[in-house]
Amino acid sequence: MNKPIVMNPIVSFSATRRMRTFRTMLIVIAYEAALLLIALVMLSPFLQDRIAIGSLRLSPLCFMILTGAQFGLLILIAPAMTSGSIAGERERRTLDLLLVTNTGSFRIAVGKALESFALLAVLILCGLPVMCLCLLTGGVTAGQILLAELFLLAEAFACVSVGVFCSSMMRSTVISAVISYLVILLIGTVTLLPFLTGYPQRITDVLYDRQQYAGLTATGARAMISPLLYLNPAFGLFALLQGQTRILTQTMSTRGWGRILAAWMMADRAGWDFITLASAGSMLILSAVLLALAALRIRRSGRAVRRRKA
Repeated sequence: MNKPIVMNPIVSFSATRRMRTFRTMLIVIAYEAALLLIALVMLSPFLQDRIAIGSLRLSPLCFMILTGAQFGLLILIAPAMTSGSIAGERERRTLDLLLVTNTGSFRIAVGKALESFALLAVLILCGLPVMCLCLLTGGVTAGQILLAELFLLAEAFACVSVGVFCSSMMRSTVISAVISYLVILLIGTVTLLPFLTGYPQRITDVLYDRQQYAGLTATGARAMISPLLYLNPAFGLFALLQGQTRILTQTMSTRGWGRILAAWMMADRAGWDFITLASAGSMLILSAVLLALAALRIRRSGRAVRRRKA
């Protein structure tokens, strides 16, 4: 009888090995210190005796910078952490031993993903108290911070899944890391193609027709957004920040930029929070597909091992 994924032996082994090391503690401390430094610099005017009215805008700006900094750090860290998850086993010649155990190929792929995701989730959750400093100065709500944390968790798991998939396909840890970064870059580029080609023109046609735009519902606007765009992490991040801070509302209203303004108006009608959640859900679906492909690749390796032993 198969054990549930939460009892995955790879995850259990990682919990006792990685989480107890001094290196993990240093990573968490450095991550927390970097976020705390950003928050203290951004919110320093609130530590003075007098606060200018313009300083009230610093809290949403600090929230944006903290979220964007974590977004960038996760993209940089995740592929490096997972590049050796399967490829490293091949280099150490221990993959054959892992494949002859009772652990199935899918549990191996999921276990390797959760092994790295656990540390990233710890980093994100450790950053939550720093994010909550924005609550003390106003301009940001607890619900907005929780939504940002959920989006970052989905992004972290998606990046980890890309790393495990590339690691299962490659035989070298270095090559796997390079390919992982290239795949993430490719996903970010290819998913923008509908926006860069004919996709904005279709939106512009609707917006120029006042009657049609006046009757356009949120559901209709969502249907016009290309599904590929939801797979773009940067688009999800933009929707998250715009929905919570409305940072570009005045800029877009006063100086529109043609098709960019049209696409922004359509997304605004669709709902920024919906786009954020749809982006997070799409990244999780992509993660499941990548892990399934990695499991198939591992299963092939297992069959090759059994044939050699036969």
